[in-house]
Amino acid sequence: MEKISLDDFFNYLPKLNDEEYYLFYLISRDKGAKEELGTSIDKVLFRLTEVNPKRATEIMKAIRESSGVFTVKGYPVRKEWVKIMFVLNPVNFVKTSRRTASRYVDMCNEKVDVMKIYHSEMPKNIDFRIFMIDVDSKEREVLSQLSGIRSRLVITTKRGFHIHVWKDDIDDPKFLFNLRGVEVKTRDSIEYVPFIDQGDFVPQAFKIEDASEVIKLI
Repeated sequence: MEKISLDDFFNYLPKLNDEEYYLFYLISRDKGAKEELGTSIDKVLFRLTEVNPKRATEIMKAIRESSGVFTVKGYPVRKEWVKIMFVLNPVNFVKTSRRTASRYVDMCNEKVDVMKIYHSEMPKNIDFRIFMIDVDSKEREVLSQLSGIRSRLVITTKRGFHIHVWKDDIDDPKFLFNLRGVEVKTRDSIEYVPFIDQGDFVPQAFKIEDASEVIKLI
């Protein structure tokens, strides 16, 4: 296990081809806010597509400084409620555009917002390369079953871990879906940008070779 830097993390991400970009989100999400307000504040506040994840992160950090311009259900959004996240696998904008055009033509007799169609298609048209094992626990029994699963990276979360398993590293991924007490996410998994403030915690990132190495972090 080796702790990496933010630049290392950006370099680790899948390299894009000419049809791909990364999709970044500013998301209002906070358990404490829900308890305080009595309602969920979960909402995508802002989207950004970029080929350079470092630049995207800097742009999103700058926008988050003015998060008070956003409201959710009438409540001004506080900076500490806002997370900077992104779709872990690259979005294919050619596939997205084709699908958007097709849907728009099919709905030409209706009053539709083409940008809403496009935004809804982005997370559906993913060039899938990485599984995410979302472990919302630090129980040894849950973590020990991960032994033998070849992995490349883990990101810490408030309650557990996001473990990255690349498709190229496993022959048959079916066994992943038999794991107990975890959620295996595929094409449209959403990941934190590590090493920056994400409300009341700062996710860390570590290179690993076996998923069970996360036991060292509890």
